[in-house]
Amino acid sequence: MKTGALLRFYIDNRKYLPGIVLIVGLSLCSGMLKMLSAAYWGRSLDYGVAGLTQEMLTAAGMMAFFILLDCARTALHYRIIGRITEDMFLGVRVRAFQKLCRASLPDLEQGFRTGDVAARLGGDIDFLSNFSAGHISNFSRVLFSGVFSLTACIFISWQLSIAYLILLPVSLWVVGAISRPIQEQGKRSMDHTGAAMSTAAGAVSGALTVKAFAAEEALCQRFNKAADEAYSQKVRSEKLGMKMTAVKYIATVAQTMSLFLLGSWLVSSGRLTVGGFVSFVALSGYITDCLSQSDYMFKSIRNASASAQRYYEVLDIPDEPTGPVCQPIGGAPAPCAAQNLGFAYSLGGRPVLDGLTLSIPAGKKVAVVGASGCGKSTLIKLICRLHLPLSGSLTLFGAQAEEWAPEKLRAHISLVTQDPCLFGGSFYDNVALGRPGATRAQCEAALRSVRLWDFVCTFPEGMDHPIGEGGQNLSGGQKQRLCIARAMVKQAPLVLLDEPTSALDMQTEREVQQALDRLLEGRSAVIIAHRLSTVQGADYIYVLEKGRVAEEGSPQALLSQRGRYYEMCRLQGLEVGP
Repeated sequence: MKTGALLRFYIDNRKYLPGIVLIVGLSLCSGMLKMLSAAYWGRSLDYGVAGLTQEMLTAAGMMAFFILLDCARTALHYRIIGRITEDMFLGVRVRAFQKLCRASLPDLEQGFRTGDVAARLGGDIDFLSNFSAGHISNFSRVLFSGVFSLTACIFISWQLSIAYLILLPVSLWVVGAISRPIQEQGKRSMDHTGAAMSTAAGAVSGALTVKAFAAEEALCQRFNKAADEAYSQKVRSEKLGMKMTAVKYIATVAQTMSLFLLGSWLVSSGRLTVGGFVSFVALSGYITDCLSQSDYMFKSIRNASASAQRYYEVLDIPDEPTGPVCQPIGGAPAPCAAQNLGFAYSLGGRPVLDGLTLSIPAGKKVAVVGASGCGKSTLIKLICRLHLPLSGSLTLFGAQAEEWAPEKLRAHISLVTQDPCLFGGSFYDNVALGRPGATRAQCEAALRSVRLWDFVCTFPEGMDHPIGEGGQNLSGGQKQRLCIARAMVKQAPLVLLDEPTSALDMQTEREVQQALDRLLEGRSAVIIAHRLSTVQGADYIYVLEKGRVAEEGSPQALLSQRGRYYEMCRLQGLEVGP
């Protein structure tokens, strides 16, 4: 239930509930103060009409006192709100981000899109923050002001109160009925405007394609059609808005005239004083606010409940399963060994790995090659323990994969992927990410090893120069070498390379390959490659086909067999011998 999610949200943050209760309590005080100030205003008028100057001034002073007290309450109110909600939602955001970092990758990949996760961390939590900081305070203030004002109005004049409570809902219903089509047309107008903007954005981002296919006229027609529809809907909305303004004015005038006519009769007949009537009019405004905002209050509560539910869908993602092993088991013959390994991304789904058997000896470079979809990248994910095997065994540094504590295992593994993964910040920030506590000297040594130091020194800030979001200020080769430097500073005994040069040109590939060679010195390595030129220096090669080992052996032995590996090399134009 969505409402249950919102209740759960505040129960989980119950240490802040006293502050929220204090906020509601101050809103209660606001309603009382407004009622008292309006009552003394009316009393002051009555004393003035009766010629009791001293009593009039005393009542006016009391009214001013309650107004100033309400001002002080408002200042205290917002100070408390800011302090409580800032502390509360700092913790909320931290918990959500920590959950994403610790979440089980299969559950995260299957249940969420990247943009959706960003919306949950941003928009949904922002809405909950605004709801807690503003809506709870405002709604409780409006509600209490309306309730106290209604109570006071009934005591002032039950006849006038009955008439008001009949006229007000009728007026609000008429205005709401007129405004409903405006909301619908406004939404249609925004939809058409969004379609026009989407067409414009596509034309700008795909300018080369648009011009190459001479599609300017077609896109202009599509844009004009959407813009015309948006304009038509706006014109209709404006016309309805004019009608609504007229109806609202008429309804307000009719309501006010009816109240004044009835109030005048009550005053003239001695059933109501002039001051009482003025107090009634002042207090009735708070009742109007309460009833007119009721729809918005319920809508905001529903939206906050939906946001809380989406927040808990993230928080309820299972954490990665962990095990007791924290250190490699001594005497292990290989950093990695798989025996009859089986894996599928969903239960009952097509097996991606089906009876795979291989071994990565210590200090050796082992290449895994094969056609797309044969299971190469899946093997990397299993070695990183992002997924667990469904059958067979996967031994990592002498212990089964499921027995490892994930973060302890990954301390012994470095990874370089096809798509360089960099973060906003400086060169130093990105290299040091590979090893918490890495010194600047160690990061400089890594940058020198990948031949990136001279480039870094061209900037006045050196290693502290920002590389832009995702390394957007760097070339493809520079990004990849920076990732290699990050892997190098980690000094892990097992290095995983997942097609690290496939997206590079030949010259850049040679530069990156030289950096990779320095990274792999004295380390075990699993090299996933599509370009077979990058695995010629491997000690051993496994050729995968449909999740199984189709061929294995040294590069020379596989070439001499003239099997699948030989044919792959020949198709890529590599030297395969006589």
